[in-house]
Amino acid sequence: MQPWRSAFPQQRTWQRAQRLAYGLLTCLRTHLTSSAICATGRQFLDWSADYRLFSRSPWDPHALFDPIFDHLADLLASAQAPVVAALDDTLCKKTGRHIPGATFARDPQSPPFHLNLCRGLRFVQASVLVRATQFLGPARALPVRFEPAPPAVKPKHQKRARKHTRKNPRTQTNPNRTAAQRNRKTTRPLTPEEQEYRIQKKLRALTQVGVRVLQSLRQALDARPATRQRQLLVSGDGSYTNRTVLRQLPERTAFIGRIRKDAKLFQALPPASAPRSGGRPRRYGAVAPTPELVLHDDAVPVIRIRCFAAGEVRQIPVKILRHIYWRKAGPDLPLLLIVVKPLGYRLRKGSKILYRQPAFLICTDPELDLPILLQAYIDRWEIECNHRDEKSLIGVAQGQVWNPLAVARLPQFQVAIYSLLLLASILAYGFQRTATYLPLPLWRRKSIRPSILDLLNLLRDQIFARLMPDKPTPSIGDFAALAPVDANAAKPPLASETLCTIAA
Repeated sequence: MQPWRSAFPQQRTWQRAQRLAYGLLTCLRTHLTSSAICATGRQFLDWSADYRLFSRSPWDPHALFDPIFDHLADLLASAQAPVVAALDDTLCKKTGRHIPGATFARDPQSPPFHLNLCRGLRFVQASVLVRATQFLGPARALPVRFEPAPPAVKPKHQKRARKHTRKNPRTQTNPNRTAAQRNRKTTRPLTPEEQEYRIQKKLRALTQVGVRVLQSLRQALDARPATRQRQLLVSGDGSYTNRTVLRQLPERTAFIGRIRKDAKLFQALPPASAPRSGGRPRRYGAVAPTPELVLHDDAVPVIRIRCFAAGEVRQIPVKILRHIYWRKAGPDLPLLLIVVKPLGYRLRKGSKILYRQPAFLICTDPELDLPILLQAYIDRWEIECNHRDEKSLIGVAQGQVWNPLAVARLPQFQVAIYSLLLLASILAYGFQRTATYLPLPLWRRKSIRPSILDLLNLLRDQIFARLMPDKPTPSIGDFAALAPVDANAAKPPLASETLCTIAA
């Protein structure tokens, strides 16, 4: 955490942030600021300065992720390799009604046939994807941005002054009024509060926040000579594959995401096309086949690409269609269509082959290598693992704070220390799970890489083991060797009241 010194204005503020970071990682149960204070042994001292770190102290949350960008070039495969990032939004559930920014949103755990709502805080996260350069294995997602995305607050409508006024029956039943005049709705001018609400509603949309996150990533990469000329490849889901994101991508940035199977695509406009006699000039060529038609078209050749997916290296069959256009992306942005054919799998040995759903992808850079593109889309699942670890193990947004600045910065602080924990494990021990980590239980299978719980257990062992004497790790054979022949538990002696009852 030494690079964090420049992010905080004073030495004591940096020391307090460092102490709270270790407390939030080592505390148990609910990850609150008070739990971090107790974990660091300061529960009998003044705690107001620890809370003011998030509500008053002037520091930029983006500066906490600078160590990730500083070591990013050393974690990439080559000097020309692009920087691959994943983009997604998440909802941290909250129950308080007076928490700034908390709103009702769609519950992601609701079934598809019934929509449920829940209250929570919305965030847009971006994570860079890195993997080992010696072998083709699983990737690790390092969070670099965790932006709050609260929706705009709708203003309350003013009560009409003529609520209790009497209506004139003559004006209500005027025979001279036409049907169009009777059905016409009276429009009133918008108030300044309503105009500001409409502006903020567009600016605070998840796609707009995602665009600002991508622009911030591009600026952070351009600020360092090792990553200035590298291309940024962003992998997102279908909610970000739209006009807002595709038309506002920063320079040297490509996007790959899902598209509808019935999307209407077009060929390039021929350069020598005849001008139209009337109407607007043509901007697109002939209609191209939809992604679903490309999937079932035997004339399109199948290409097998070697990628790491689901724990092993696989040959994934795909179909591609280059230099196509989509109206939402514009006539000046050629796209690459990638159709991933369904993969067959068996639930058990000898069972029938089942097939997964196909995937339809588009990329804004048709010249990128197909293995890099497809592997970037497959590795996007790692950001979902980030969300699970952040909520279940790190305790992001569990803090009970009501200050508007603290509500936004405390989750960002927790995600930053989670990202530094991942980076420290990679720099110290590599991507694989070595003998340095604590041994797994006997019912656990060997893991390729350490989990977040392994990292937390190792950190707690390194901090708390200094206070305990060295003890050998017991094995399962000790239970059989130490167990007596008569394994029945000894009965405790009867109490005096029970003896009196028996005697009576």
